[in-house]
Amino acid sequence: MHVAFGILGFAAVLAATVLLEQKEANFSGLFYRPALLLLCAGPLFISLISHKVDELATSVRTLWKAVRFSAARSRAILQDEVSRFAAEVRRGRPVEALAIAEDARHDLVRQLAPLVVKQYSPEDIERTAATASTVLASAMKRSEDVLTSLARVAPAVGLVGTTLGLITLLSDLRNFEHLGPSMALALLCTLYGLVLANGLYQPLARLVHVHAVATMEEARLLSRALILVGEGKPLADVRALFGGTAESAGRAEVALG
Repeated sequence: MHVAFGILGFAAVLAATVLLEQKEANFSGLFYRPALLLLCAGPLFISLISHKVDELATSVRTLWKAVRFSAARSRAILQDEVSRFAAEVRRGRPVEALAIAEDARHDLVRQLAPLVVKQYSPEDIERTAATASTVLASAMKRSEDVLTSLARVAPAVGLVGTTLGLITLLSDLRNFEHLGPSMALALLCTLYGLVLANGLYQPLARLVHVHAVATMEEARLLSRALILVGEGKPLADVRALFGGTAESAGRAEVALG
């Protein structure tokens, strides 16, 4: 169904572009409605041919998270939640430790921290962390692929608009008043396609890629930290994984008594 809808939608966009171009008496500057219609809607319908609606919706949500993502802030949140969790485990308070894990803002902490309280082996924790991070990274990779495909499609759609503009130009050379709009469609479609591909879709795909890489790194850090907590290692060793200073680690040890 999504394939048929994408094909029909793209065909409708092409028809609307031609009709709108015929009605445009002139153009001003860099903004030309037929070219904007083709380049804004065309690549989206082509993506709908390759991807289902729920995949595109997931990509939008993933992109929103990637735009808001800050590696430094996420690492700080992870360090804080792991430290509080480790402190409760060392005090012998599993209920409080589980409560911290369940209320954690970091997704991986909610998934993996309870394994320590349940006394999973280090190997099981490491394997579970690898699986969880792979699942998250795979979802981000699919979203990155959607944006990358849009970056590839946008210049091609721009070339389609250029061809339409040239065809309209050649079919009505006697009408000098229509030469300007036809040339505008031909040239601006190429410009819009290049701008969208290199100025929007590729940078957004890069944001998603960076988010996925940071997620994998945090998963490895978290699995190692939880293994240290499960083995009863000092809190200073756990903090050292996140680059914590010796002074802050010492204060934490004193607070633990």
